Amino acid sequence: MGFRIKTRENVNFDTPQEMYKDNKKRKINGPLDYQSKMIDQYMEKDVINKKDIAIELPTGSGKTLIGLLIGEYRRRKNKEKVVYLCPNNQLVYQVVDRATNVYGIKVHGFTGSIRNYNPDSVSAYNRAETIAITNYSSLFNNNSFFSDADIILLDDAHSCENYIASVWSLEISRTKHVELYCSMVENLKDVLEETLYNRMVNNNPMAQDIYWCDKLPNVQFIGKANELSPIIEEYVQETNLWYSWEKIKHNLHACNMYLSWGGILIRPYIPPTLTHHPFEQAKQRIYMSATLGKSGELERITGVKNIKRLKMVAEWDKKSIGRRFFIFPNASFSHEMNMEVLLMIKKMTNRMLVLVQDDNRVKSLQKIFNDNTNSEVFSSRDIEKSTDEFVKSQDGVAILANRYDGIDLDGDKCNMLIIGDLPSATHLQEKFITSRMAASVLFNERIRTRIIQAIGRCTRSDVDYAAVCIFGNELENSLISPKKITHYHPELRAELDFGYEQSTNHDSIDSFLGLLKLFFERGPEWEEAEAQIINMRDEIIESNTLNIESKDFEKLRLSSAHEVEYQYALWKEDYEEALKQVDIIISILSGDTLKGYKGFWNYMGGYIANQIYKKGLDNYYEVSRSYFKEASNSTKSINWFNKILDRREVNITQHNDLGIVDVIERIELQIVRDGIKHSGNFERKAKEILELLKSDDGNDFERGHKELGTLLGYHSDNSNGQADPDPWWILNDKLCIVSEDKIYKEEIKKIPVKHVRQAITHENWIRDKIDILKRDAIIETIMITNADKIEEAASIHGKNIWYINRDEYVNWARKAIEAIRKLRRCFLESGDLLWRIEAEKILNEEQVSPLDYLEFIKKKRLSELIKNE
Repeated sequence: MGFRIKTRENVNFDTPQEMYKDNKKRKINGPLDYQSKMIDQYMEKDVINKKDIAIELPTGSGKTLIGLLIGEYRRRKNKEKVVYLCPNNQLVYQVVDRATNVYGIKVHGFTGSIRNYNPDSVSAYNRAETIAITNYSSLFNNNSFFSDADIILLDDAHSCENYIASVWSLEISRTKHVELYCSMVENLKDVLEETLYNRMVNNNPMAQDIYWCDKLPNVQFIGKANELSPIIEEYVQETNLWYSWEKIKHNLHACNMYLSWGGILIRPYIPPTLTHHPFEQAKQRIYMSATLGKSGELERITGVKNIKRLKMVAEWDKKSIGRRFFIFPNASFSHEMNMEVLLMIKKMTNRMLVLVQDDNRVKSLQKIFNDNTNSEVFSSRDIEKSTDEFVKSQDGVAILANRYDGIDLDGDKCNMLIIGDLPSATHLQEKFITSRMAASVLFNERIRTRIIQAIGRCTRSDVDYAAVCIFGNELENSLISPKKITHYHPELRAELDFGYEQSTNHDSIDSFLGLLKLFFERGPEWEEAEAQIINMRDEIIESNTLNIESKDFEKLRLSSAHEVEYQYALWKEDYEEALKQVDIIISILSGDTLKGYKGFWNYMGGYIANQIYKKGLDNYYEVSRSYFKEASNSTKSINWFNKILDRREVNITQHNDLGIVDVIERIELQIVRDGIKHSGNFERKAKEILELLKSDDGNDFERGHKELGTLLGYHSDNSNGQADPDPWWILNDKLCIVSEDKIYKEEIKKIPVKHVRQAITHENWIRDKIDILKRDAIIETIMITNADKIEEAASIHGKNIWYINRDEYVNWARKAIEAIRKLRRCFLESGDLLWRIEAEKILNEEQVSPLDYLEFIKKKRLSELIKNE
């Protein structure tokens, strides 16, 4: 046994490329030309010492090598401690494997608890003898081992928002934190509208209630903070919630509270990362991303206002890596056929990767494959440390939830990718701003980035190829609708256009999947298709429509720096500075498409001015009211903006646009679910509704009546109980229309006493059974029938029941369905404020708004019918 003799690392080099030439462990020739050009940009004098630098290269182009070379150069040259962050453990293992076995770069992986870190790895990192590869959560926590890192490399920075923001996000789940959730809802009861309270305590919610979210006005939130804090403090002990609560509990004035049936979220709008020592103290932070975007999303995600972006190289903004053939089953087949299509695709390929949005979907798909195939099914846990077992499988399917990045299946490891959901809003704040404030433009780039990441899982080099199957109308729309597709680079646009065109007008699944077979065979037929895709790409490039930066994105980018400044000023309770930044933000966000987001900032301005008023500056009360009024003018989706103005309730139901916002939001959901690019699902549904309404079978009529209500944006339901109401349409918690449908087979049938008496009881049934209605809700009872006479004895009971002739009702339904067609034709995306304005105009012009419907049904009372003589 002898002494350990340490050899000195060579530092006789001037660039990362020169350093790498002496690396004899590497199994690659070195950085490719475009990678070297990106490193050269980094080494320029005005860049290398910048605090924050962003590098953009598309998925599969080798960002990892560039980051590791820069990190290794700084570690060896300057003896700096370098940390390389990945979104999850699976990526940590992947980067460690690639660095060690391909690039020949010295790294150590760090996952799990600090106390379980390998002592040798800890020593090597502390002495700056190796690069530490770890996950975001290892740096962004209350007790990070990496608290003195000199260089922080943030891989997949576009997907780090939740990992970073979680440090300052108290996410209270209805199912995981039952008592805390219920206790908070009860404490908030006196400041919640009755509707919202009922929604949150309802154990049997409607589907729309589960989707719903809202924001507790900050003025009320701060007013309740002293009561809420002890409740939270008690329940978070010895739970994971404790860590985030510790970060925000003394700064609730700088946080927002979002409410939903499934949970409550308390967090600052932008994570104040520069208050987190391990992140703030680093000499340099390098953000690596597949797309940095043009709307300032990186700044909002990271809480850093000035990030130096390196220029894109090698025309990656125009061309793809590898080749993808997109197929869209729902362009030809109904959703009911999706599983049949999926199982037939599996028979055509040995391995298949399926990406969905949540664990419930994973479980249902696992069951389907286990019940109907002999395929080996892999979960996220199965492939966390390595994908080897999946790759070795000759009949395998990997089903992963919310993993739109981080899975690298290059070469022939997997050539079939299934994406089953839209990677859209990931938390309540994003959902609120997108759906309630109609400011989807803010998150368009973020959602697009998730989609680009997802579709690139199986094409990691120029020679890779994969078929990508897209299920679901919302995801389909995000890829191929005219407004969305123009934001993708030319080659991807060409792939999408080509694939969608090939996916339409198929009568059989065999015909549809025949194209997939031709793609996998890679024969002469596909060579012609390949040539067409390239021609389409070149035509798009030559059309000179590239790189035209959206005016909206430019405004959002300029705004982002001030939004970051606002958050730090608010965190420090510097309300005057925060309000100054709000005014700058509002001045930047001009234009109709940004009206919803501008409204959000007017609302925040009102809150800040209100805080200043409470500190004794009385003139700020009127300033606060002015901001709130502007916020109210920006949206009709949120009625509590109005209620902040004069501290009094506003009777919204008396407004002449009675409930129109309620139906528009639900119509929007229906359009997305039915599909935007093609109208087949909608037209089938519309045809069926009209056929059912014209049927002489009463049960069929009831079905058509119920489905029409759903199509028009009402909560529509029916009951099968004896003497129970026929379909009822709920507009909101203030109005319900309940029906007695009677389609008589006899030609001159008179409405008998028993049917009128039955209808009289429906109002009481609704008040007793339907929880979401307020106690003083208006309930209108109608009878839709093909009869035009009533028995003498029945007439007296029909004074409070409205009569509608079936033929007139069918005519009105035709008009209403045509209005929905018009709404569909001008629809582009969820959360589009301009569409919502146009939708209101169309519904009013076509006279099918909720107010118009009330006028239509209330023309004649049942008692006014011709009586039986």
